[in-house]
Amino acid sequence: MIDLIEVLFKDVLRLLGLLVRMVIGLMYELCFETIGWYVGWPICRLFSLKRWPEQGINDQERASQLTQCLVSIVGLVSLLALSFLIASYTGEPRLN
Repeated sequence: MIDLIEVLFKDVLRLLGLLVRMVIGLMYELCFETIGWYVGWPICRLFSLKRWPEQGINDQERASQLTQCLVSIVGLVSLLALSFLIASYTGEPRLN
């Protein structure tokens, strides 16, 4: 009886682990790839005087992995900087 409970418990943990990995994958794709690309693309185009990235804003799949990564990083860093700037102007407590 104890072996049956142990087997069922392991299966439940495996299923839970699979669900957690799926949620992490979806969050990565949504936050990093999608939001980062759409925020970072106009910033990169502005600072490169419309030279980089060469792909359109909706052509993320055609861009190289390096371009996708760099544009997404620029977008997420910009969002973080904007959130810190807004927090400092509104007088929100800072993390010290």
